[in-house]
Amino acid sequence: MSILKSLPENSVRRLSKVIVRALHLVGIAGVFGAAMAQTPEPVYFALAIVSGVVLVVMEAYSGWDWFVQLRGTAVFMKLLLLLPMHLYPEAAIPFLIAVIVISGFMSHAPSWIRYFSLLHGKVIHSNDEMLG
Repeated sequence: MSILKSLPENSVRRLSKVIVRALHLVGIAGVFGAAMAQTPEPVYFALAIVSGVVLVVMEAYSGWDWFVQLRGTAVFMKLLLLLPMHLYPEAAIPFLIAVIVISGFMSHAPSWIRYFSLLHGKVIHSNDEMLG
């Protein structure tokens, strides 16, 4: 019997997300370190961007509700905070700190915050709830 067959149904998907999220953290840490040292490190930027895109695709695959929940909205807020970093590299550290704070808060916030939809004004747990 394969070890994968003995795992609960969503274990492989969950483990995949954990691995990609860990790679994303390495990328973000590298970007932050490069900003602190004021030296470009393209490998970390690439790792952060690619792993971030993979995470968004994984979330989108599980349901469109993620895009209207605060956990999805926070990703768009972080992207907006990262845009000025390219125009004002001297301000990269405060922008990156804000991104890290948002990430830490949303990762550990209770579900009634993470799953709250600003669009609907209530907690949304599924695509069906978005329509009703």
